[in-house]
Amino acid sequence: MARKGFLAHRTWLPVAFFAAGVALILAAVAAGSATVNLLIVFPVITGSNPVFLIGVLLIVLSFFVGFALIMMGQLEAVYHEGDYPEDVERDIHGQAVPPEHQKKPSFGGLVLIGPIPIAFGSSRSIAIFMLVAGVVLIIAFIVAALLLV
Repeated sequence: MARKGFLAHRTWLPVAFFAAGVALILAAVAAGSATVNLLIVFPVITGSNPVFLIGVLLIVLSFFVGFALIMMGQLEAVYHEGDYPEDVERDIHGQAVPPEHQKKPSFGGLVLIGPIPIAFGSSRSIAIFMLVAGVVLIIAFIVAALLLV
């Protein structure tokens, strides 16, 4: 149980880096040392001061840290393979875990190609949620581009 809590807390690290990077870039834009342009539908942000550079570096760092945490989670899952309750139940019930105790993972994703959101998920409700999130993100990008230009 403690291991799961630790994993949940450390996964916020890349999110915090990303949010801090976006905040620094917005601060550089607000200070006038960075500019935002809209190239077709893609926002292009350029800047020339250290605040902007640190913001971009934090965003890039968030991706590296996120991928590293994903890899660490996979290695921990392999290392602690026998510690999961499903394995204990399998031993108790003899390879057949009762259907009410089986968990199916749920997942979803969103790919933005310009203004076109492509959503997918393991269930219809997750896919619809991802599609709505994509539309909200597109609207937020358009509003931000119009307000910051």
